[in-house]
Parts: sequence; structure tokens; C-alpha cells
Amino acid sequence: MSLQVSRLSELSPTQIAGLEKAMTAFYQNSPPEYYEMANQAAQHYNPREQPFHCDLIARVRPGDSVLELGCGTAHLCSHIEGQGGSYTGVDHSDALLQDNRRRFPKARFFTIGTEPAETFDLVASLYTIEHVVDPRRYLEMLWRFCRPGGLVAIICPEFIDCPALPPSFFYGRKPRRFRHILRQLDVVDAWAYLWDLFVLGPRWQKRALAAPPGAFWINLLPRVLHGASYTVDADAVHLVQLRDLVWFFEQKHAAIIQTSLTLPDVAPELLNFGAYVLARKPARPAQHV
Repeated sequence: MSLQVSRLSELSPTQIAGLEKAMTAFYQNSPPEYYEMANQAAQHYNPREQPFHCDLIARVRPGDSVLELGCGTAHLCSHIEGQGGSYTGVDHSDALLQDNRRRFPKARFFTIGTEPAETFDLVASLYTIEHVVDPRRYLEMLWRFCRPGGLVAIICPEFIDCPALPPSFFYGRKPRRFRHILRQLDVVDAWAYLWDLFVLGPRWQKRALAAPPGAFWINLLPRVLHGASYTVDADAVHLVQLRDLVWFFEQKHAAIIQTSLTLPDVAPELLNFGAYVLARKPARPAQHV
């Protein structure tokens, strides 16, 4: 069985640490094509194709400090600087960050694990949280780096309230096309593939849709760690649901400023597969009674 999906709370520290180690190794040596798709939209954000990005950028004011966790090639940086903001990016790869420093000399870049000395007006996460093994801890980091009264913005895929199963799933004993299984006359794996695709996958999705918010579903077997070549989101371990993110911020007494569901004029195909949440951190600590 290739589908192993659990709530974050059901995982042991050993499981989390093992999966984090494997994913860190992948990102430190990611394939060259890994950032190509993100870079295609780097020069101009189009309100029709990137409405969430455009809304985020419109929130930046001259003098604002912006931190991006999981910055990748930092294509957000030029947009932040174009609005008069200052940009700090954090990611895994030293080589990637060195290239970012060359391309964006006004910005700052740090490796993951480096704690910034200050808090920021806006803390952003663009297509990163789906690659995080412990999303609760990651969200706490975003929250900690945001100044009181500042904004936290997350753009990511929607993997549960969508019409398809997550692209990091594979079916059968290892990642391969069904026609390849048939060519090999592998009857056992063919049955396993069909069972995963048409029974276990939909059964999990139905269970996830019925679960209360805050589940944070984790895929323990992302296909890139089991021999598959990289395709978009084949490395997704956190199967994101918008309502889990909104739930987290509501627990922090944040004001939900915008989500993908409240942003006007978003194309249906973007709503089917994308999520966006913008939350404002309280200016004062919440009073508990």
C-alpha cells in the first residue's frame, strides 16, 4: 500500500524527524527544474493568473519590512522592493542563497535555522507550507517573526477541498504509470494501483473533508522520495486545507483580512487548486478570561 496519510497529531517525533531529514536532503540537492515553473511568473504578477500574489503585494507600503520563509529564487523580492519595502529571504540551499544575493544586492538572505534579530511588518510564505513536515511548528515560526499588528500571508495549493487527489501520491508499490505496470504484466501491482487510486485515495479524501479543522494531514510517502522524477508538488508532504490555516490564525485571535474564498473575481480553476490567507496579528496580546 503506497498511501500513508496521517493527521500531524498522530505522528511520532521519530516519524516527523525522519521525514524532515529526507525532505531536507532533497531540497539541498533539488533537481535543476525544481524552480523553473516559479520563475516563469517572476517578472510580472498578473491579476488574472496570480490574484493572491497581487493582493499580497498591494498590502506593502514604503518602508515595510518583509520576510519570506522558503524564498526559493526570491522572485517576490523585486515586487517588494518595487513597492518601497525591504526584503529578507530564508531557505535551505547555500548555493541558491548566494545566487539570490548576487541578483538582489539590497536584500538579505539567511539559511533556515538562522533566527532574525527583528520582527517584520509582513511575513510571507509562498508555496512552501505544503513541503513542511510539521506545519504547526512552521506556522508558529511565521507568527513569531511577525511584529504585533503586522501581517502574515500564505499562498499555497489546496489539496483537500479540490476535485483531484494530491499529486504527491503514488499508487501501487512504486511510482510508475499504470500502462508500464501492464506492460510488465505485474498483475499484483496493477490491483494495488487500482485499489489505491479508486478506493483508498477517495476514502482518505472523504475522511479529510469530514474532519474538524486543525487536522494538518501529512503524506508520509511523497513520490519524489520513492524514485519518481520531479513534477509539480510531487514533493508535497503537508496536504494543505485552507480551513486548517484559518483555524490556526483564529486560535491566535488574529483578524482574517483576506482569503482565497473572499477575494473577488478569482477564477474558479484557481479556487479549486489554490489557497490564500492573510491574517493580522493583534497589536496587543489577547486577554484570556
